[in-house]
Amino acid sequence: MSKTHLMIVHPRYIAPLLSGAKTLESRLGQDRRAPFGKVSPGDTVYIKPTGKRVVAKATVRRVDEFEDLTPEDIVNLRETYDDRIMGGDHYWQTKADSKYATLISFSKITMLRDESTVPSELLTANRNAWRTTDSDQNSSRRAA
Repeated sequence: MSKTHLMIVHPRYIAPLLSGAKTLESRLGQDRRAPFGKVSPGDTVYIKPTGKRVVAKATVRRVDEFEDLTPEDIVNLRETYDDRIMGGDHYWQTKADSKYATLISFSKITMLRDESTVPSELLTANRNAWRTTDSDQNSSRRAA
């Protein structure tokens, strides 16, 4: 069964994601927090800029996960993938001590006019920048 996710990203990444210039979404951290181990090819990901409404919907094409990373591994990830991640110096500096990485590519990204198709449990306010639900997309909330 495919899962449905909400990915919250910095607003500066929306245009590059939608244009196809940014072809990889990266999530690096100290623990196995979502999306690590939670996202798979075929899953649906809604894309929401920080502090804004959901603007797009994507289908996951590929997922690569890395664990037990060292600072040298992070340098290698940057050298290998940053042209597709578009992280920049500050991003990689803040991720230098990460132990886990999830790299996600999408097969298609489409714009959304509104949030009526987004499962309501994904829109519940919390501090997580990645949210996952196992619910069927047909149980999405509907516009009144």
